[in-house]
Amino acid sequence: MIKRPSHESIRKAFAEHLTVDVEGYEETVWDILNWVGIEDVILFLQDLDYGKKRGDMHGAGVHVDYEHMSMHNLEESIKQLTRN
Repeated sequence: MIKRPSHESIRKAFAEHLTVDVEGYEETVWDILNWVGIEDVILFLQDLDYGKKRGDMHGAGVHVDYEHMSMHNLEESIKQLTRN
């Protein structure tokens, strides 16, 4: 069995950094993050077509406050938040 952080800690960590909610996809985004990286998490979330399904969403991406971070540092920051 794969050991993952709680769904709540995954949601909070991604919500801190990304522009969309990952509710319902916690295990999927966590696995994608660890297997291939944050860029593929964002592509996965964009493929879900949030804009059409949830009128309040306007595409997946990184919050402005974190755009300056390298993808590696962004990934590490998300992982660190799930440990807290």
